[in-house]
Amino acid sequence: MVALLLPIAAAAQDAELAEAEKLIRSGDYKAAYQLLEPLESSHAGEVNYDYLLGVSAVESGNVSRGVFALERVLAISPEHKDARAEMAKAHYMLGERDASKEEFNNVLQQNPDEATQAAIRKLLTEIQKIEGTTTSFGAFLEFGLGLDSNVNSATSINSVSVPALGGLLIPLDQSAQKRSDSFLQFAGGLSFRHPISHEVALFASASSSNRVNNSEFEFDTASIDFNLGVEIRPNQDNQLMLTLQDSHFDLDGEDFRHAYGATAQWLHTLDPRNQVGLFAQYSGLQYDDNEIRNADRTIAGVNAGHAFQSSFAPVVFASLYGGREDARRGDFDFLSQDIAGLRLGGQMRLAVRWQGYTTMGYELRDYDDHDPAFLVSRKDHQYDATLGVKFIPIRDWAIRSQISHIKNDSNIRLNDFERTTFSVVVRKDFSW
Repeated sequence: MVALLLPIAAAAQDAELAEAEKLIRSGDYKAAYQLLEPLESSHAGEVNYDYLLGVSAVESGNVSRGVFALERVLAISPEHKDARAEMAKAHYMLGERDASKEEFNNVLQQNPDEATQAAIRKLLTEIQKIEGTTTSFGAFLEFGLGLDSNVNSATSINSVSVPALGGLLIPLDQSAQKRSDSFLQFAGGLSFRHPISHEVALFASASSSNRVNNSEFEFDTASIDFNLGVEIRPNQDNQLMLTLQDSHFDLDGEDFRHAYGATAQWLHTLDPRNQVGLFAQYSGLQYDDNEIRNADRTIAGVNAGHAFQSSFAPVVFASLYGGREDARRGDFDFLSQDIAGLRLGGQMRLAVRWQGYTTMGYELRDYDDHDPAFLVSRKDHQYDATLGVKFIPIRDWAIRSQISHIKNDSNIRLNDFERTTFSVVVRKDFSW
């Protein structure tokens, strides 16, 4: 009886291998892996089985498990070009770039077909881009829609008492009161990075963003931002970035604010899971229709990040900063202010292709002089929080859904406001 069962079991397992190969050819790597993984104890060491298990594991995200299977293939059949190519890809996915390059070059020396050569050269170029040893270009397009509870970041009261006028109650125009609406948003950008040497690279970017409200058209916004900078890496643990910036913000199709300046940032990697940094920024602010608000803003701070060792790959970061905004006209010191703030955030993998993220912030703005209308020095406490989920259906595509809330508490009621925004955004990235 036992002798009869063994051939039947072997035939069943051979059928499972054939089915797994069919699943792999159709691109259903996860199903193939689930079919093959239980057979490892009886089939490990068989070249065909190990190769199929290695491919299905690597392509379904079980990369380390796939490496062990492919190592068994290459131990028996060192000239197995397909297994070596998949091993190189596995090293690439694990971030082991030197091992990946070595394996890819070994495959190229075996003169594979043109399609394989093209795929390998593409991945080798990707590695060079990651290492910063070749010129790279990028672009993105975004489209989204959402709801905004306060499109003009305005107070919810309909009148305000003005102490300078003896406490006279002044009714507020509708445009100065809280307005809600739905919206569409569009964004796009271009970027490039060019290494001058192993230590120095130039980079630049340009991006634009537009938000169109469903009915509150006077609060439609648009922006365009330009960046030009240099990145210096004296060694693998330190990075210095110096960036020139120029930004234009439009409201209802008219110029509203022009900001220009420079940012310096230094990052230091303590170990593979911890990073700290310092940053400083200067911005010149110019308001086309409200020149008394023109100001010079300086900010400096420290930041830190930590990556936890977990299957969910959680990362947390924090930033502490402070600075000044000085009105350019000396007779408007009530617009000058001290600034201090704290930001916290994190992200983690929720499932295959799913990522969750959150940020929280607090900012204190303490103004220098008494407001001439309200006869007190303004002081604001602003709180914000964002919670979101990102889904990556295929490479270079992402769908982001998030909700954000801002609350500004001020000792001048006219400046109190709350704002909640919900949005869903689809993004396509390009690189070459």
